[in-house]
Amino acid sequence: MLRKQQQLPTPSPEAQELLAQLHDIQEPPPVSWWPPAPGWWILALLGVICLIGAYLLVWRQRKKAARNRYRVEAITLLEAVDINRPTATAEMNEILKRVAVTTFGRARCGNLTGSQWLNFLQSSAPVECPPGARNALLEQLYRGTSDPENNSALCQYAIAWVKGHSPQLDSPSASMGKEAADV
Repeated sequence: MLRKQQQLPTPSPEAQELLAQLHDIQEPPPVSWWPPAPGWWILALLGVICLIGAYLLVWRQRKKAARNRYRVEAITLLEAVDINRPTATAEMNEILKRVAVTTFGRARCGNLTGSQWLNFLQSSAPVECPPGARNALLEQLYRGTSDPENNSALCQYAIAWVKGHSPQLDSPSASMGKEAADV
């Protein structure tokens, strides 16, 4: 009896004809990876923009570092000066002169001495010159004497000046702009 239930009934001739017309199931073609969806285009565009931004940032930092390399070298030289030596004042003054000539040009500051040199230093940086550094630049330098306290003050002032000097503070066009603003 079980066997009779498992046997399938034979289909009618019309059903056999319809079954003959059936074909195998056709699978759709695989999804292509090209062209990508719009989200991938947006993500690629953001990636390119980030890469360009990072490149420009690194390029700017390297350019700024190259532009300020003389400051780093001058600070290293100033820190290496032994303030107890009799020639320490002259060495620090020479380093300050080299930095000023590099920044402002020989015509503007190369031949300045004494109080003119000190006024130039004060006008080209927002750093106040302490009395010890003033004494070292105006007296010790030309007498050939050496005072370690004054040399220490001069060294600290010179480092602060090298870090903070700016051609815009002392430029003639900046002073002309100030005069024009007062009119």
